[in-house]
Amino acid sequence: MEHLISAILEIAKENPLGFTVDLTTLKKVTKGISVAYFDTQDSFGEEGLKRVLNHALSHEKKVGGWLNEENEQFYFDSIRIFTNLEEAKQFGRKNKQIAIFDLRELRLIKL
Repeated sequence: MEHLISAILEIAKENPLGFTVDLTTLKKVTKGISVAYFDTQDSFGEEGLKRVLNHALSHEKKVGGWLNEENEQFYFDSIRIFTNLEEAKQFGRKNKQIAIFDLRELRLIKL
């Protein structure tokens, strides 16, 4: 787990505006629609990252990170990737998300 925490923190440092990564390869996910799980909402700092990693490892094995400019905190989420926009929106609403993210177009989609 410590190796993953260090790797994700380094990726966050190198990508201060945000990232999406596959935990099995530690490579960026560059296509699909990223939707966070409600269970890992409001996770920041090392403790939040540990919670996100535990969730992600038992689910989709994908983690996203983004900078909340309002409070300057870097947030982490366990995420699921979709290829179908309507399915992504439905999952996002079910998980109480206010937005989802199209990784190919680098576009925020408000719900």
